[in-house]
Amino acid sequence: MEGHEVVTVVPVTHSPPADPADAVEIPPALKAHLGLDEMPSWIVVTETNDFLWPGPNLVPLPRTRPSRFDYGMLPPRFFAHVRDKILKAHLQRKLNRVPRSD
Repeated sequence: MEGHEVVTVVPVTHSPPADPADAVEIPPALKAHLGLDEMPSWIVVTETNDFLWPGPNLVPLPRTRPSRFDYGMLPPRFFAHVRDKILKAHLQRKLNRVPRSD
């Protein structure tokens, strides 16, 4: 679609992974820095979600920051760790791509 880009993201969930290798837990201090809740959360490294940007999947943050659409940047070392786990899942053919069109 003209004027849109396909963006690939990895899901974040409160559900612990069945296999610990399938996700990276977000440290509590990082969650607090990003303004996320206090419940344990994991970044799923065996799944990607593709969607159009901007598109219907882009929604503002809760009322505390209604003009923002992002929670911020991950620290470089943590980002590299997550990236490496995603690449490993890809090499092991465990990475599932999920197109999101709605």
